[in-house]
Amino acid sequence: MTLDMYEDTLYGQVLPLDWENDVVTGIILLVDGEEEFIVKPDKVGGRLVDHLDRWITAEGIVEETEDESYIKIRNFKVDDEFDYAGDDNW
Repeated sequence: MTLDMYEDTLYGQVLPLDWENDVVTGIILLVDGEEEFIVKPDKVGGRLVDHLDRWITAEGIVEETEDESYIKIRNFKVDDEFDYAGDDNW
């Protein structure tokens, strides 16, 4: 039973939730190093498999229950894409 549903923008790290035969079958967005949002596995959320361990800003619908928090992502932006080409100072 959903207790609360609202639109929000979250910044967090994309991490695997479940594995099956070395394939990621579930993803979470870890916010502030402690709050986990299970990503709904739709067309947009499913693309996050390509961004495991990356930091993203995600916009979407958050659903909170007594036990879990979920996010249905509408769009996201990878925030830690660095371009080191030509930068000898790192």
